[in-house]
Amino acid sequence: MTEFEGQIKALSKLIYNWNLINVASKSQLDDFSKKLLNALLKEENVEKLSRIIESELCVTFGLYSNEFDSNILAEQIIQWQDK
Repeated sequence: MTEFEGQIKALSKLIYNWNLINVASKSQLDDFSKKLLNALLKEENVEKLSRIIESELCVTFGLYSNEFDSNILAEQIIQWQDK
């Protein structure tokens, strides 16, 4: 397993633990994680991560934006990355 694959697995676990998208398949979580990791590698800021999260959760997973706070979730991802 490459370092990137390990990061995808770890980030997917974090996303799963948000308990927002319990019906998501492993591949959906991995795809979501890849988008976020790629943004982190490009050194995107919290605002950009927040937009990616909101878009994915609403469009891909069918949530409404009032069901989560994308800024808080983006901050959690930044904290996870800094560990």
